[in-house]
Amino acid sequence: MFKHLGKTMVTALAGFFISMSSAMAQTTPSHVYQVVDNVKAELAEMHKANLSDPPRVKVNLTERQPRHVLQKAREVYGDVQKLRKSRGLAENPLPAFPVREVTPADVRELADKILTNVREVRKETGAADPAPAALPSGKTPTDVYDNLVQAKASITAVPVIMPNDVYQVALTIISDIEKVRKAKKVTAEVPEPAASKGKKPKDVYEVAYKLLGKVKALTEKKGYDIPGGVIMPNKVSGRITPTDVIDLLNNILAEVGAIKVVVGSTDKTEFAGPQSGKTPSDVYDAMVKAGALLDTL
Repeated sequence: MFKHLGKTMVTALAGFFISMSSAMAQTTPSHVYQVVDNVKAELAEMHKANLSDPPRVKVNLTERQPRHVLQKAREVYGDVQKLRKSRGLAENPLPAFPVREVTPADVRELADKILTNVREVRKETGAADPAPAALPSGKTPTDVYDNLVQAKASITAVPVIMPNDVYQVALTIISDIEKVRKAKKVTAEVPEPAASKGKKPKDVYEVAYKLLGKVKALTEKKGYDIPGGVIMPNKVSGRITPTDVIDLLNNILAEVGAIKVVVGSTDKTEFAGPQSGKTPSDVYDAMVKAGALLDTL
């Protein structure tokens, strides 16, 4: 690769990459929080141009791990692609989820991509350049997760989360559970559940919360324990929306991804393609099947 470069150039490039690697290794949740603050600042300028205010979402979080934060960042990244599409900009592919324990540096890498993507949208709208955010101190993964929730809420002109979007995550959960089964050499067949009818987002949320409980129980078995364990998120009360459901499913996916690592799977998470014509009942049935697959482990 460096055959035709001078010795000085090669040395400079080597130093650059070592420096970059060192910087990423020293990344803390506070650094990631700063990047997300910059994302929110970009969005805030778009709100000003639209004479609107960025919404503030109140969330009551239990402790989140970097893997949960990364999955939330992936969710926000997907929303940004929808925002880009609404503005006639190209949609960029979602980077692969790492098949190892997730670090703050992994989250920052995706957060930087979110910032770049949002900045391009902001420039396209003609909104003003925001002032750069200051680096905070003492932030935790839970703080970053909350900040990502606020960024997600601030994204304008994004279509409402639909059952198609939720079903896409549900299929991905099933795919990753199958990878865990493969790593453990479990071959027991699991039949398709009987098709349900008339399910609402609340029904899907309930069955998904029970599924997360099964995931938690599995991680308490020898050979399935994951760093930090599974901490159940606080249940949402009142009206349940597809956004609430997809948030829960993404937390499940993060936990299953962590299990995949500890059982020795090297298969990458393969996100299901775009879906169409799906209903909450379809998502409900997918959750039932995921639970049945977990029961074989």
